[in-house]
This record gives sequence, C-alpha cells and structure tokens, in this order.
Amino acid sequence: MHLYGADHHLLILSDTIDAEVHQHSFLQVTLSLQSDFEMEIEGNTVRCAGIVIDSHVNHRLNGDGQPLLLLLIDSTSNLARSFKKLINGSNYYQFPKDRLENTALFVQSHYLNIEDSDSYHHFLVQFLDQLGTKYLQPETIDPRIAQFIDHLKNCNEHEHSVDSYASQVHLSSSRLSHLFKQNTGISLSGYIVLHKLQKAIYLIFNGQSITDAALAAGFDSPSHLAATSKRLLGMAAKDIRKDSSFLKVSCLL
Repeated sequence: MHLYGADHHLLILSDTIDAEVHQHSFLQVTLSLQSDFEMEIEGNTVRCAGIVIDSHVNHRLNGDGQPLLLLLIDSTSNLARSFKKLINGSNYYQFPKDRLENTALFVQSHYLNIEDSDSYHHFLVQFLDQLGTKYLQPETIDPRIAQFIDHLKNCNEHEHSVDSYASQVHLSSSRLSHLFKQNTGISLSGYIVLHKLQKAIYLIFNGQSITDAALAAGFDSPSHLAATSKRLLGMAAKDIRKDSSFLKVSCLL
C-alpha cells in the first residue's frame, strides 16, 4: 500500500481496500488498476473500472483484493470542483472504460517515481489530465493564512482548536475560516480532519502505537481514529502499516 497525504486530499494505492456501507464529507474517486470492481451506491450495485462519488452519498466498496486507486478530496476544494462538473448534480459519475486503460498504465508506471512534493505534484497534474480534469493551483496571498498553514504543517500539538489558531494570527474563528477558504479553496474543517488523519498515519509509520498516535494527532480515542480511518480509507488503522509506505506532500505554498 502507498499513501500520499496532501493538503486537500489523500491518495491511496492498495489491494486491501474494502468498506461497509458508509458516507463522508469527501468526494471520492475510485479507479481500478486491473479489472472491474463493484460499488454499491444508495442501495444500487454498479460494476465499473472507475467512478466518482459525491460527498454525503451512501456507498460500499467491494475491493475483492484487487489493486485500486482511491482519491479522497475535500469536497469544497478547487480540485473537487473539476470532478463535480462530471457528476453534474447526480450522486456519481462513471468513467468510460476506454479512458481508464491508459490511466491505469500511467499510474502503475509512474507512482514509484514520487519522492517529494514536487514529483507528486507533477504526477497529480498528469494523472488528472488523463482523467479529463484539471487542477487549479490556488495562490495563497494573505500572510496570516500562510502563517497558519506553515504552523499546522509543523505542529506538534494534539489539540487542533480553531479558536486557538485564530488567536495566534489575530483573527476571529469565523474570519480565519472565511479567509482560509478564500485563499486556498478548501474548507478549514476539512483541512484539519485530513491533517489529523495524516498525522496519525505518519506517527504509526514511525513506530508509535495506535493509541499513542491517535491521542497525539488529536483524536478523542483510538476507536475514534479507527472509525475515521475505516470510514475514509476503507481499512482499519491497524492495517495501514502492513507492507505500506506513507509520504506527506504539499500542494500549498
């Protein structure tokens, strides 16, 4: 399994993704790197090679042990906007199978070249182009938002209070949330959820127990981390370390 944690999304390459019926606030892109898979959406079963599911839509993935690419995107981000155009008001969009053959080959032949944020960004741009979507890089211009992002990237705290962050940059909580969305195209709440999950994954990969990683990342308990991981990644936190790699990358600043 390979996990890439960015500011507004998580990208996972794995053959162990499987999930019960659930929904979440993220837009989800699932692509097969081998053969068709089954996705249950609002009680209806769809068999396909690739699909985009809108946020807050009940779904269940049957990975069946095959290699898949899973992309979880903050539904308020500019990146999600390109996929929402494909969905066009529906619950999901199914990619034409002929388009995905070259995309799967591209992913399999290029993901091992990802070593840092620059190479990941290059991979992401080409990957999205293969899917017929585009990534618009937001330009962060407010120095207070830049300060906040830099602080969160390097934070060592287990508390992630918006009030506390806002006071550090001399803003109200509502103003920080508004400026963050205005400058980055991402909701502050979605950004913090991804940050906490990525921080927990990073700590687990660096040898901490799930309990210690969960509390250090700001989750209420190990079970809270487990539920979040299962809901978003389709796997329990205890399974993400097995034969896996994790790279934290940035598409902001």
